[in-house]
Amino acid sequence: MTTRKTIIATILGTIVLFLFDGAFQAIPNFGVRAVERLETNELTAPKFNELTDRMAYIATDQTVSFVATKQANFYNLSKFFVIEFLSAFVIALLFALLFAKIKFGSLKDRLMLTLGFALIASFAIHIPYFNWWGFSFAYTIGVVSKTVLGWTLITFIQNRFIFKIK
Repeated sequence: MTTRKTIIATILGTIVLFLFDGAFQAIPNFGVRAVERLETNELTAPKFNELTDRMAYIATDQTVSFVATKQANFYNLSKFFVIEFLSAFVIALLFALLFAKIKFGSLKDRLMLTLGFALIASFAIHIPYFNWWGFSFAYTIGVVSKTVLGWTLITFIQNRFIFKIK
């Protein structure tokens, strides 16, 4: 495979993955949309300010809540889009470099390899968060689905249309 094809596969993969992830995150009650906003009250707000950039948990006699606390200015949509785009770029680049170097395998083989990678990543990252940190089932299924479907989609596009694998 040529460098030109690898660059095109990376650019196209980045754009597709960035748009796919954004659209997928907009699905109500699924993935990121499954996270609810709670209003603070006078008893908790000062303590949260003390916890900035740290993890904490709140335990009652019936529940445990894990909290990741950041300054309000951390939640900046422009910054999130840039980081999300860079993340999509790195994923697309790594897949383009991998599949540009592989000299064997049909499109189906490459899709199955990607599915394997996506499942490994999901079980290594998302399932422990579900298990140890109590991330909701809807959120976990959402991010696992986004990973599996998004990575499979860019693998299909890169290999079928750029690298011309059948």
